[in-house]
This record gives sequence, C-alpha cells and structure tokens, in this order.
Amino acid sequence: MGRSESIRDGDAMPLPAGTIAVVDASRLRRECLRLALAQHSPGRRVTEAGNADELLQLVGAGSRFDLVLIGAATAEHIDLRQIEVLRTALPDTPLVILAETDNAQRARQLLGTGARGFLPASLSLRVLMGAIDLVLAGGVYVPSSLLEAGAPRTNGAMAEPWSGLTRRQRDVLALISQGRSNKLIADALAMSESTVKAHVKQIIRRLNVANRTQAALVATGRSISAPPPHAV
Repeated sequence: MGRSESIRDGDAMPLPAGTIAVVDASRLRRECLRLALAQHSPGRRVTEAGNADELLQLVGAGSRFDLVLIGAATAEHIDLRQIEVLRTALPDTPLVILAETDNAQRARQLLGTGARGFLPASLSLRVLMGAIDLVLAGGVYVPSSLLEAGAPRTNGAMAEPWSGLTRRQRDVLALISQGRSNKLIADALAMSESTVKAHVKQIIRRLNVANRTQAALVATGRSISAPPPHAV
C-alpha cells in the first residue's frame, strides 16, 4: 500500500481497496463477510480460506494480500498458533481478529500477538467496515470495551488519543462521529463553516489519522459524547 495523498479542508480521501483474505472455519461467516466487503468497496478483492494452512497454500501459489482477517465465533476459538504461523509467513501483512468476546483479557492477549485490530462481532456493519479501512490505511483498531477494562489508570485518568485537542475540537470530533457535515456542525456549534474546516484539519493532524472517517472511528471506538446544541 504505502500511498500518500493530500487532504483538503478535512474532506475524506478515497481509502485503498486492497485484497483481503478471510480465514474462518465457518463457511457461512466467510461468505457473509465476503458479501459485506464487496458491497462496501466493489473494487476490493476477497479470498476465503478455512484455516491458516489453506491460506499459506494460496500464498505459496503466488497470492498476495493487503490484510488478513481471522474470524471465529468467540475469541476463545481463535487459535494462537494459527496467528503465529500467519505472522511469521506474512510479517508485512496486517492481521485483524473478528470474534465476539466477554473476556477482555483474552482479546488483549490476541492483540498482543501483533494483530492490528480486534473487531467484536457486535460492531455495526458500518463501524466494522470503517475499522477495516482504518487498518488498511495503516492504523490500529481497538474497541472501547478493551480500553475501559484495561490496565489501572494513572492519577485517576487514562490518557486518551484526543488529549491534545481543545474543548471545541472535541465538540467537533463528537459531531463528526455522528456523520454530520461541516455545515451541520457549524450550525450546531454556532460557528462559521470555515472555522469548522480549520478545526477538522487540526483534529486529523493531532490524532495522526488520514481523514475524518478515521477520526470518527477514534471517537466511536472510545465513546466521545456529543455536546449539547450551541454549547459554549
């Protein structure tokens, strides 16, 4: 991948389509994911494999992938050996996990293997696709549930990725996460549209993301709440 594109006035740039390998023992889950991915990005190519060995056979035959998605019914059903084998064979290919879990420790253990994201099966389809786009663009996706159940906080507060944002920028980010346009954000916060655009550019820069879509994922992944209308 490795493309670099400029962003004007905080507008979203096209995200790379990419070739994705879906590794899951369940044929039904594989097919559902393939259909969802194809609908989300028609130019995206999706390959299915029932396990790591099947995928490595494809790699040995010359197939190349931009992302590997390992799925299972629950996080406990994810084989750590399978992840290790794929990470060794495809060290430059990001890998994400898609499974349900109520065990935050197990999910963090999976992330500790080098996976670039843990995607709970309870995510909405929109957030799931956005998280995959984020990883394809070089980011990492961690759901808020894992952060909330994480290590003990320092001095009573956990450092957040938006800690460098001003209060107004946080307000803008919260509304971006709701899918509002710059005009609607300007109306809600009683500021000019040009001021909103300036805030969006600073948000993108300070969060170290590529566009407003990825900024929204940071917000939704960590539960930023929207301000009341015309907050001061």
